[in-house]
Amino acid sequence: MEDFIAVSPNSKEILNSAKLLQSVNIHALIFGEIGVGKKTLAKYIVPEARLFSPQELQKDIIDGVLSLNKESIIIDKIEHITNVDLLLSWIEENEIRVIATTEALSLNNKLNDIFSITLSIPPLSQREDDLKLLTQKFSNEASQVLRSEKIVPSKLMLNTSKNAHSLRKSIYFSYLFETIGEDEILMFLENYMLTNLKGENSYKDFVYLFEVPLLKAAKKKYKSQVQMAKHLGLNRITLRKKLDIHKELL
Repeated sequence: MEDFIAVSPNSKEILNSAKLLQSVNIHALIFGEIGVGKKTLAKYIVPEARLFSPQELQKDIIDGVLSLNKESIIIDKIEHITNVDLLLSWIEENEIRVIATTEALSLNNKLNDIFSITLSIPPLSQREDDLKLLTQKFSNEASQVLRSEKIVPSKLMLNTSKNAHSLRKSIYFSYLFETIGEDEILMFLENYMLTNLKGENSYKDFVYLFEVPLLKAAKKKYKSQVQMAKHLGLNRITLRKKLDIHKELL
């Protein structure tokens, strides 16, 4: 079982609350964005509990195939439960303890009322020490799986838009990127465009694939728009227009 990474101060507080929940028989809800470690924390609280999706659990209850009594279960993404009354009745009749995860800001009132405590896990962007540790962990993992030399941290391309999910993927990509050259990059772009080529404005639709990474790299490398324009061979008005066009991606 994976450990819940808790090095940052806010993560340590969450883990301390989770430790208390190990010895208290109450329902608990774990809230957070995708990839923050909700299921990992739930399994930490009730290591032997069976994990259910809402659809699977509802079907099993309706089919009468569950023989659980006075046990704990984990329900992942409980916001997708469609028959709340059925679930609550089954929980009460069988004295089931529920540890649930959710990405939803609000739940059905009846459902929300059963939870005595809610643990909110912040995104990795607010857990700097956790991010460093996870980066090191995924880098070691990628090095072993891909049988590659360790990459220095400054060369890792880190994407935390989906927290640990996107972080792991971006680190693996960083290792793969070390082994490819221009020919492979052009091949990837060609295949992507070939798959998605349609309509009558394809050039305009795909030009961002070249311009956005170039502009992002220039922003990182040069200190001002004056320097960016000079080294990109653009006049400043053209540069500002391109920055404005792609501002949502930059």
